Amino acid sequence: MDDKVLIQRIKQLVEKLNAASDAYYLYDNPIMSDHEYDEMMDKLESLEKQTGYVLSNSPLHKVQGKLLDGFKKVKHTKPMLSANKTKDIDEIGKFIGGHKVVESFKLDGLTIVCRYEKGVFKQAITRGNGEIGEDVTENFRNCTNLPLKLRYDFDLEVRGECVISWENFNKINESLEEPYSHPRNLAAGSLRCLDTNVSKDRHLEYIAFELVDASGSGINNDNIAKADLIDTYEFLKTMGFDVVPHHMVDVNNYEDIDADLFNPEEYEYPVDGTIFKYNSYEYGKSLGMTAHHPLDMIARKWKDEEVETTLKEVQWQLGKTGQVTPVAVFEPVEIDGSIVEKATLHNLSIFEGYKLAVGDTITCFKANAIIPAIAENLSTIDRDDDSVEYIKPPTTCPVCGMPLEVKQDNNTKFLVCGNESCDGKLVAQLTHFASKNAMDIDGLSESTIEKLVNAGILSSIVDIYDLYIRQNDMTKIDGLGEKLVDKLLKSIDDSKVTTLDRYIYSLSIPLIGRTASKAISNYFNGDFDAFYDCCGRSDFDFEKLDGFGSQMAESIENYINNNWDMIFYALPQILTIEKPDVVSANNSNIFGKTFVITGKLNAFSNRDELKDKIESLGGKVVGSVSAKTDYLINNDIESNSSKNKKAKSLNIPIVNEQKIIEMMS
Repeated sequence: MDDKVLIQRIKQLVEKLNAASDAYYLYDNPIMSDHEYDEMMDKLESLEKQTGYVLSNSPLHKVQGKLLDGFKKVKHTKPMLSANKTKDIDEIGKFIGGHKVVESFKLDGLTIVCRYEKGVFKQAITRGNGEIGEDVTENFRNCTNLPLKLRYDFDLEVRGECVISWENFNKINESLEEPYSHPRNLAAGSLRCLDTNVSKDRHLEYIAFELVDASGSGINNDNIAKADLIDTYEFLKTMGFDVVPHHMVDVNNYEDIDADLFNPEEYEYPVDGTIFKYNSYEYGKSLGMTAHHPLDMIARKWKDEEVETTLKEVQWQLGKTGQVTPVAVFEPVEIDGSIVEKATLHNLSIFEGYKLAVGDTITCFKANAIIPAIAENLSTIDRDDDSVEYIKPPTTCPVCGMPLEVKQDNNTKFLVCGNESCDGKLVAQLTHFASKNAMDIDGLSESTIEKLVNAGILSSIVDIYDLYIRQNDMTKIDGLGEKLVDKLLKSIDDSKVTTLDRYIYSLSIPLIGRTASKAISNYFNGDFDAFYDCCGRSDFDFEKLDGFGSQMAESIENYINNNWDMIFYALPQILTIEKPDVVSANNSNIFGKTFVITGKLNAFSNRDELKDKIESLGGKVVGSVSAKTDYLINNDIESNSSKNKKAKSLNIPIVNEQKIIEMMS
């Protein structure tokens, strides 16, 4: 049987067995019999022996976690230069000329060099400064699709990108108070954490994009110099690597292929452009290189480059649950048309991974062209750690001055203020309560809340609805006049009519974000009384809800027990929590169906608006197409996108917005 077929069969068995194991041990919900599970394990063991190919997440070979002392420096065998870049599609045509060129996605993760000795994975190295990188081997072993042992005993060096899919990124973010800004940050932080157990939970994946060396493989003569790029990609697939999506193009078809097959919204991993590289290695090598980039490739960028700047300090900000978040402050730089000087570092684990000192040279970018983020600390590459005065985390709350605690959740460390009377925590909770996706109180901004808290006018969520009593006192506060106060009081009054999902989300329950709040509301059909009745029962199990695990269930149970009077008596006496029209939802063609949305929308302003409408009618929106998907929504039904192709292969209907609107009526 063909090598690639055997390897694909191993990957399928590993995926099914791991899913069955999670269903049995984590959710107490078996999806296959013990006999079927054992048969699959026997088959996997047989195929691994037959091929010699072993995946890092094989249930037959568990990678053990450990604590690391640090990351040693490693010199690259071949310099890792940057690619020349352009945003002009016509420049790509000039580069192609009369040659065959391979176009591939430019993955937006962390570039990693993988080294194998006699077919066994030995080392993983970051790009670093292009000459010297850091050894992240132990964390990298946790990549779910990394081959730990190849079928053949080759010495191999491969370059690729360590990435986290958008689907897994969104799942991880859902339960966080301070969400990660981009999968790249999360992947980088996971690989640089000294506790390797952290990377186990992050669903890291490795996508190969270059074969650097394959000693003894017979694939080429003179160290791959005479091979074609397409041949090396096929070779890497045969070895069991997942390879970046790629297509051969020429000057006559590159624009059409670029438009049809390289839409970033259709790809499951983050990308920031495409790479065009001559298919002939021999021709590419003959062109040579500059000090900055090789001349055999060019990148078409979709966003501005990472920008170097100098770190000035790290500030520590208090959040609504008491978590203290580090924020990097650096010399102002222009990115994507705006001046940026701050970026969140998310939590204590990520902060420690960057090993920051005042004056460090860092690179920053805008995640999704919106959110400022730190890419890398370049100063760590060639310095002696013993001679550096690193920035240390605070020991006391930046607002109330009480001692901070270091807490750990899923092997990620957080700084937390445990003072229940901390004004900073109160301001953050009230700001979240008034936010657009919660109670949507226009005018009740963080700065206004700070003024009201400092004046002794606000001390709890319930106080918001008593502000009309303090109207005269409010108008005496700097920045608040009669007109602004009148407008604010009207917005507060308007917020008294809400829905169960908004109400739950507004309460700042740890680990319970918008998606979880909607899941709770959907379970109780938006009925507050039903929610109250079940929460009053000690035997109610929140883990039965869609997407809930044990930690989320424990968090909401603890919150309800500690805040029962406010949740079920004080606020409900003020608010009207409307129950949706369940009958019309049940009778719609949307109810109970699962949808995936892709491509541009016309009738709806954005995907969130369409998603909210579908969910209000009892439907479910997910990020990727699977056998459980009922409809793929795409206005370009004939698109050759990966989601369209997968939907067609599974016989899943592809419908446009107009069809969905008809189904809703």
